Parts: sequence; structure tokens; C-alpha cells
Amino acid sequence: MIPFAPFARILLLAAALALSGCASVPSASPTSTPAPQPTSTATFVFPTLIPTATVTPVPSPTVPPALAAGAGPLLFQAAFSPDEDWRLSSDADGGASLSGGSLVIAVSRPNASRYVLAPGPPAVDFRLEAEIRAGLCGAEDEVGILFRVGPREEHYRLTLTCQGQVRVTRVLSNGAAVLAGPADALSAIPGSPAVNRLRILGRGGDFTFFVNDVEVLRADDPYLLAGGYGFFVRSASQGQTTAALTALSVYALLPEASPTPAPE
Repeated sequence: MIPFAPFARILLLAAALALSGCASVPSASPTSTPAPQPTSTATFVFPTLIPTATVTPVPSPTVPPALAAGAGPLLFQAAFSPDEDWRLSSDADGGASLSGGSLVIAVSRPNASRYVLAPGPPAVDFRLEAEIRAGLCGAEDEVGILFRVGPREEHYRLTLTCQGQVRVTRVLSNGAAVLAGPADALSAIPGSPAVNRLRILGRGGDFTFFVNDVEVLRADDPYLLAGGYGFFVRSASQGQTTAALTALSVYALLPEASPTPAPE
């Protein structure tokens, strides 16, 4: 029989040895997993070529009775279709194309211009209605309409800058002359994008010009009496101008009625 005290000491010694053995076993260190590195992905931001400003809508065109009274048959109305035989071209300085039911002209060089003639018959006395939408357009850039275009490309030109100034120019082989303007067209919608309607009444050498149904200029020049018509875009110093001709109609004007003689 083992006395109690020695037996207790034996138990205590065994416990101590057990604890000592456990402490001598090194504990396994946890495996360190490296944090995943974020994958670098390039983000392509498409440049905004046309500002996202709110466009003020142009009221629906209404021809005043005084203008409609002299209108004759329709000479040409653009559908902007390849079947109409538009003469389009492009090069390093810009180009022209039919897109979205309109004729688009882009000029990519400073102080340069481009135009496209409409495939319609020449006009003598006429009323021309056009709608132009500015795309990339600085304050001094010009959009407009050529009319009475002759065989040597002599012509008259009604232009509107993107800040709202209008003028009329006669262009011949030996130079150009301003016939009217420049003047502020208060009825014009400036900036980009913007849509403006131009109207030209030509009878003989007398011309009247309208922007959004408001008369803005008059001119008298009998030099060119008949010819074609077309769309014109000129870039100023910034060298990047784009605009679209979205509507074009040309009507003949009826002869003016002779005044009724007063009764005797």
C-alpha cells in the first residue's frame, strides 16, 4: 500500500512532465496567403465631339402669306439619297458624306472651306429653304448656302457664323466682295449644337435673306442671274468644323404681277 503523500507527489510529478512535454512541441505557424493584387485594366474614354448642351428647338417653319403668294413650282427637294447623284469627296483636309438623312461636311484644316453642290436644276428667280445643324463649330466658323453658282464656280454665298453673325458675299475668279453684313442675326440660335433655318428670296438682282423666318439682310447685285446652289462650311483658326444640311427645298418664283392701271 502506497502512502497518500508519496502517491500525491507522484501524480504531481507526472502532470508536470506532461505539461513540460506539451510546451516543448513547437506549434505550427499558420501559412501566410498573400493578398491578391488588383488587376490593372485600361479604361478608354471616348471623346465627346459634340457638346451636350440643350438645343433650343426651332419653331416649325411657317411661310408668311406674302412669301407664299409668289412661290411657283418646286424645283428641287433633297432626300439626301445616293440616287440623287451628290458629288461627294474626302481627303486629308476634310470630306462630305450622306448620313442619317442629311449631308454632312467636315473641314479639318484651319482657315479652309468646303462645299457640295446640290444635284438640282439651276434657278433664276427662286425661294430657297434650308435647315443647317452645327456640329463642331467655333464662334468664327461659318456655315451657309451657295446660290446662283455658275460654270466657273462663281457664286453668291449666304453664311452664318456659330456666334450668330450673317453676311452675303459675291465670289468670282478674281476675288470676293461682301455685299451685305456682317450683321448680328438676333433670330439665330448660336453655339453648338444648334439648328437654324435659312431662307433666300432671289428675283433678278434683288435678294432678301431670313434666319428662322426673320428678315436679316437685303442685297442688290445684278451680276449673277442664274445658277445652282449648295451647302458650304468654313473653318476658322481652330481647324475642326462639322455641320449638316438636314433640309433643302428650292421653288421657282412666279413673275410679279403687273400693276393694275388706275381707271381714267
